[in-house]
Amino acid sequence: MALPVTPDVETILRACAATVRAEIVPELTSDWGRYSGNLVAASLEYAVALLADPEGPDRRRRELAEAIEALRPRIEAADRAELANALAATSPYQAASGLLVAAQNDSSPLASELRATLHPLLEQQLEAQLAASGPLLAAFVTNMQEAR
Repeated sequence: MALPVTPDVETILRACAATVRAEIVPELTSDWGRYSGNLVAASLEYAVALLADPEGPDRRRRELAEAIEALRPRIEAADRAELANALAATSPYQAASGLLVAAQNDSSPLASELRATLHPLLEQQLEAQLAASGPLLAAFVTNMQEAR
């Protein structure tokens, strides 16, 4: 039998999440089963959110790497070991973290520039990730409340 319209991945994931949440979880008798079922449904919803922006993680990583590279000449000119060590990180997220830690409690123009460049970019990325992972976070909260 063929469906008249082939469903897309998002539709399949949404239907699976709804089925798990509405039909399977209520039938589970163990706390662990309900807990796991809620997380499975939320994970499916999270996957749908990730599908909405499939290039998002790579794009965000690239944006951060580009921001750090734009700062690199001024960072290298500062000749500070903690900044050089941060630039040596293989992940732009590790590099950004190291740069911001080094800029902490530092009132120099370079530290201000690091904070002004990296904080907003990382905050924007965090907000996007929190929005996508909302169903998963909500499932954890629900499970914690039900465990009381």
